[in-house]
Amino acid sequence: MKTFIRQLRLWAAVLLLAGFTSCEDDNYDLEHELFGRTWVGDIGMNAEFGERLYSEFHFDPDGFGEEYQYYWNGDFYQRYRFQWYWESPYSNNMVLDYGSLGVSYMDDVYVGRGRMTGVFYLDDYSEGFPFVLEMW
Repeated sequence: MKTFIRQLRLWAAVLLLAGFTSCEDDNYDLEHELFGRTWVGDIGMNAEFGERLYSEFHFDPDGFGEEYQYYWNGDFYQRYRFQWYWESPYSNNMVLDYGSLGVSYMDDVYVGRGRMTGVFYLDDYSEGFPFVLEMW
């Protein structure tokens, strides 16, 4: 009986560790899909005088990236460099640190079928904006 209980504890520990590993694998899979691609779409941003913008994101494996913003007619507006990282190893919430310009968030990030979806928060106080970015 003692042997059975030891084996049961061992299997429980193995299953628990496998669960933690699968979360890390999920972020690895997400990152693999992010890199080397351009992601384009509306994250709810406006220009200085209220004109709507769309954004183009590039994520690099070194934890940095760039956002290019354009007017809807295709004219260039701004370029920003940011550092990105996962809020925690077990979530799909991404932090975009723009340095002195502030920190933004992409929560519940999902990547699949050439699309990235989630909710974009400009800062800690803004209302979330559901976004869909298309892979180009």
